[in-house]
Amino acid sequence: GDLTLDVAGDIILDADGANVTVKDGGTTTLDIVSNGTTDVTLDAPGDIILDADGANVTVKDGGTTTLDIVSNGTTDVTLDAPGDIILDADGGNVTIKDGGTSILDIANSSTDVELTVSTADKNFAIKGTDGSSAITALDIDMALNGKATFSGDVVVTGDLTVSGDDITMGTNTAGN
Repeated sequence: GDLTLDVAGDIILDADGANVTVKDGGTTTLDIVSNGTTDVTLDAPGDIILDADGANVTVKDGGTTTLDIVSNGTTDVTLDAPGDIILDADGGNVTIKDGGTSILDIANSSTDVELTVSTADKNFAIKGTDGSSAITALDIDMALNGKATFSGDVVVTGDLTVSGDDITMGTNTAGN
């Protein structure tokens, strides 16, 4: 049958072997392991699911929130940290996906940063706000071999090298 523990105070499990094991039908489903000092490890043969009806899962260190994972009740998730959020991938890549499809890959290539539009023939755009108007400052078209379109002037403070054989220039009526 079932065993229900219902006490007015705390329930204390004191295991001198530093392990508390939960089993189902003789099969281990969860190990709670202490290293005898400060660390605790949750070890499960499958997934560990945190189900928070309050929509937040909060990680704390010494009572101070170090990470808040917030669900807005629909499908968005916000990672909120009191400091920086650092992505440290020892594989050298961070991939952004939408519905399982890679959209953007940020890679470390011998400490050079490479941004790769992962989907064929899609554009890479840098957008912003000029005053109160939304603008696309730069659009790089992968379907046109990387053709770059700037919405404003391009200022070159060093040399400009053109390796193609066609240069098309337009001029304004003021002659500037």
